[in-house]
Amino acid sequence: MVFYDVRGRVAVVTGSGRGIGRAIAIRLAREGVRVVVNAKKGLDEVLETVNMIRETGSESSYVLADVSTRDGCRTLVNEAIRRFGRVDILVNNAGVGLYSPFESLTDSLIEKQISVDFKSIVYCSQEAIQYMRDGGVIVNITSIAAFKPTRGLSIYNAMKAAVVQLTRTMAVELADKKIRVFAVAPGLTRTKMGLSYFKVTGLDPEEWARKHTLTGRLVEPEEVAELVVALIKIPSIIGEVVVIDGGESLITSG
Repeated sequence: MVFYDVRGRVAVVTGSGRGIGRAIAIRLAREGVRVVVNAKKGLDEVLETVNMIRETGSESSYVLADVSTRDGCRTLVNEAIRRFGRVDILVNNAGVGLYSPFESLTDSLIEKQISVDFKSIVYCSQEAIQYMRDGGVIVNITSIAAFKPTRGLSIYNAMKAAVVQLTRTMAVELADKKIRVFAVAPGLTRTKMGLSYFKVTGLDPEEWARKHTLTGRLVEPEEVAELVVALIKIPSIIGEVVVIDGGESLITSG
């Protein structure tokens, strides 16, 4: 079997200053992928990711850009072209979950989550596919919140569900261009964003994991990264939404 050869490819990973995005960027770099790192802000975190990539022996660049906007996505992709001359892999990882009871949602909370969690995938994908002339891979990071709603995260849940259907439709429409699209859906992961849920709700993450997963532990960002890279290499993975949640979605409440 011939696997998709990632060595020497160029990847753009949104939201890769920390967390899952950083783990994916570093894991790709260890496979010989040149990586463009991105965050809206937080230069120190971005530079730390870049340095970690360079320590693997791979090349890296970075862009501070707001990928919830068309201009931000265009700036990010243009940096990949300027620095490396191509884009082969796009990982749409940027996301935000803003906790609020449904009845208390403000317009700004609603719009921010729609823009970051959904529009960024549309914009960045549209910008990147223009340069995927020899085919490519787009990975959309969704969440099991797409299938298992979480209280206080109604818009986040809805946008992650929208990403699932967008992924499937993109896979159908872009297959003729030899561009594969699939999604990965993590459960609660040990990242700053994931742990913020426990701070807001006052729950203990370790106790929660023992009760609400089959493995008794939170997902680690490096596990998500390992899955993403493995799936990128498999040519028959297209249009799928692959869950990695320690069995969280299999446990019913009560």
